[in-house]
Amino acid sequence: MLHRQLLAAAHLLLLASLFHLVAAQETLPRHFRGMPPSQTAEPSGLITTRLSPKEIERWKAIERLVFAEDINRQPLHPTLRNLWEWVETSGHSVFVEVIRSTRTSTCTAGSFFIARFDPKGERHIALIRLNLSNIDQAYVGPDTARANGFIPFEGLTREERYAEVLGHELAHAVHILTSLERAKMVEEMVEKTNEMLLSRRPQRKGYFLSPELKRKLSQRDALLRELEKQAEAMEHVVWRELSAAKPVREKMPSSAAKRSGGQEEKGEAENRVNRQQ
Repeated sequence: MLHRQLLAAAHLLLLASLFHLVAAQETLPRHFRGMPPSQTAEPSGLITTRLSPKEIERWKAIERLVFAEDINRQPLHPTLRNLWEWVETSGHSVFVEVIRSTRTSTCTAGSFFIARFDPKGERHIALIRLNLSNIDQAYVGPDTARANGFIPFEGLTREERYAEVLGHELAHAVHILTSLERAKMVEEMVEKTNEMLLSRRPQRKGYFLSPELKRKLSQRDALLRELEKQAEAMEHVVWRELSAAKPVREKMPSSAAKRSGGQEEKGEAENRVNRQQ
């Protein structure tokens, strides 16, 4: 019954236009801005070519969680799996990066950026960053509870925490990339405003923001706050699924858990990695 309720809630949230973009208000260096289309045509989906061999192993552990199944071959984490599979089959390119930084300027657990906006909406290039150090060191307790009582990471293992954050960022990706209008709004109101702010960063004391830039920053922040609420709602669903499935996963033989539901899933995962490399 609980599994069905979680699945129903997940589907309602997916249909209710969740998600969004970076909680961190930093601008991604636009690696792909000047690239001709021929250099960005392939591959698509989640691309792990920027990960080191050690990071690939960590990524595979997260992937096993995403695709874990019960004894009846039903997904244990349907929301997380649906988000992952949508990005994989979307035709868009979403690069994955893992960073380990405890700097104040990068205090977020994860972030999503549009690196190259496609005006036609056919193939955006985006980036998901996971900051493992911040996830590992994140405080978990009543002080971090959200308005609905949800405490991020509560009761989760290290890999489960990574999966929760990935679910949050995948939710951003799905929500933004499914709507050309929304992607354009993020491009215009968030990315370009951030670039404008950085380009006008004061080099001397006594510098004041122009009224125009203040207005743009206000619009950007309003958009981020509004859409972040929806992303947090999806993250809550992912957390509930991870928590509810813990007893099931713990009863599964370790070999079965590593196969994430069978050899077929393992083969599909290997094909994804090979396609991306």
